[in-house]
Amino acid sequence: MTQKRNKGLSPEIQNRLKAVSGRTFLTLLILVCVCTGYASALPTVMFPLKSSPANGPYQDSEFLELANETIYGLSNTTIPNGTSLRELQSVQQKLARMNISPGFYPTAKQINAYLYYASKSGDELSDALNLADKPYSPVYRDDTMISEARKYQAASQTVWNQIKAMYPGVVPYTLSSTVIPTPTEEVPYYWPRSPFSDFSGDLW
Repeated sequence: MTQKRNKGLSPEIQNRLKAVSGRTFLTLLILVCVCTGYASALPTVMFPLKSSPANGPYQDSEFLELANETIYGLSNTTIPNGTSLRELQSVQQKLARMNISPGFYPTAKQINAYLYYASKSGDELSDALNLADKPYSPVYRDDTMISEARKYQAASQTVWNQIKAMYPGVVPYTLSSTVIPTPTEEVPYYWPRSPFSDFSGDLW
């Protein structure tokens, strides 16, 4: 039907229509690629916000109150460790189970992801520091686990850029390495001097 209508148009107009259609298709293709790349660049949120139910009651206010308290508590600090980290993980998982209204859901999903990535980076850093505190730590030779912590921190920063307007004055958390790994080039350990080291005769 479109081709029949176009037959009545001049060749110049037909060419313009083709050019516009081509640009529109290219624009849509770029948008799809950008969105796909953005989604694939972020690690999976293992405790995602549950789907918004069709009917209430909704917990938007409770969600915001708890999330705001947590985010402001993380502001301008190093990522928590130990009991404080467990509390952060507990809060994030509690938020993920709340009933959120459809209108607030996109924002709540970003907030939940930010707190998940924050807790995950803290978890990875904690594991790395526990290893780094041991002699001949594999973390000293290969900082893969520390890199994992940085990866989740970078993911949280990406999400933070989407919600930071809601939190004026908040400075995102940082990672801190308080344990100095044992160098692999340290002097090798020798067992205490053996009483048999200078023995040259027979045992029997």
